[in-house]
Amino acid sequence: MNLLVTNTRHAHAYSIIRSLRPYARRVVATMYGGSRFVAALSHATNSRLVDKRYYVPSPVADWRAGNIQRENTEREEGYIRAVLTICEQEKIDTIFPSWDPLVYVFSKNKDRFERLGVLVPIPDYEAIRTAMDKYATARVAQEVGFPCPKTYLPESEKDLPWIAEEVGFPAIIRPRFTSGGEGMAIVGNLTELREKVRLIQATRGIPMIQEFIPGTRVRGESSFVLVTDKRGDLKTCFSTRRLRTCLRLRNNMAVIHELAPLHPLLAHAVRLVQRLGLWGGMSVSTKVDVRDGVPKLMEINPRLGSRLWHMTELGINAPLMILKIARGEEVEPVTDYPTGTLFLEPVEDAIQLGFWAMDSLMYKLRTRLLGRTPIDPLNAPTGCTEMIRSIQSTYFSGSRRRLFNPHFRYFLQDPAVSVLWWLTVARRVWSQTDRLGK
Repeated sequence: MNLLVTNTRHAHAYSIIRSLRPYARRVVATMYGGSRFVAALSHATNSRLVDKRYYVPSPVADWRAGNIQRENTEREEGYIRAVLTICEQEKIDTIFPSWDPLVYVFSKNKDRFERLGVLVPIPDYEAIRTAMDKYATARVAQEVGFPCPKTYLPESEKDLPWIAEEVGFPAIIRPRFTSGGEGMAIVGNLTELREKVRLIQATRGIPMIQEFIPGTRVRGESSFVLVTDKRGDLKTCFSTRRLRTCLRLRNNMAVIHELAPLHPLLAHAVRLVQRLGLWGGMSVSTKVDVRDGVPKLMEINPRLGSRLWHMTELGINAPLMILKIARGEEVEPVTDYPTGTLFLEPVEDAIQLGFWAMDSLMYKLRTRLLGRTPIDPLNAPTGCTEMIRSIQSTYFSGSRRRLFNPHFRYFLQDPAVSVLWWLTVARRVWSQTDRLGK
């Protein structure tokens, strides 16, 4: 296998490289950015496991703008042609995209790669398009009985007052096509709602408006990864639960996880996946609503996500399973998991602890001294004593199995990869300073 791995800025791209390197004669990675220098900072491209690196134009802008269509835009066509050229030069026979905009673009062009004998292990365009549309996914989820937040798509600004009455405040505004919470906003009144909708609509299309699910994310939120074959049969399900998070109002940063029993809504998730026509790997995120104790669907992503390393470090090679499914090979189900295993990200955790300290201080100043109402009163920052106990229990006590993320575990093997990734995490965490204490 001559493998090409895309979206090398993302954590799971590195896990894919590590998982498939033993089966590949050659690994090629692509990178993009505002300049070649910026692109070269993509952490996974700097792995010693990568044989060749290529700079390619970015196809992402149209997806972010909500410009979703069956035919390629000019940007997308430029990207696909660049990748096709790489495939011919490097004799690539397998491409593994794992980020929403790229999965979307490749789904539209699978036939062009198949004619060259290149396998792209993702579903077809129609299934990908529906699954990536957050509003369409919420509607299908409701049809199969998967609990969701109240979700609306305004046709015009005149719809905002009645939608606001339905969902209440705070409310969530989300672009229909987004990844990692990008473009999402939390608003506390109708004026803010109007302003944010106008702002998002100008660059990303009309956003959907969702009910805010209150309560702490710690032990209240869980995510799980599914791998299904083309018939929709479940091959593995891997569920984790958050034990600690320092970013109270954002859900896609590094935290401490433990391996949990199978998710109570697994059957609903399988029905949702089958209805959407998906196969391969996908990640599902839920949050328990403290008002009724029911897990609610936050999102489903039709690709492997940042928690892929939880599986691979336990020896479950999900990328290889997906490749076999794409080739039409039979894949044995994997169902035996050591529940209670801890998944630790020490450096990322340390970065977030600094943010937590500032958030805790600002929260006290805003609520106690200034008398301001927090966005989510049920989700106050963790207290200092509780945080110390949490650190002690996760890192220094107990007999539970502990696994460390690849950037920590393989630091000596791939130091450039780890350092670049930690800098990326620091930038993402500290970009949230506008939410400190709120």
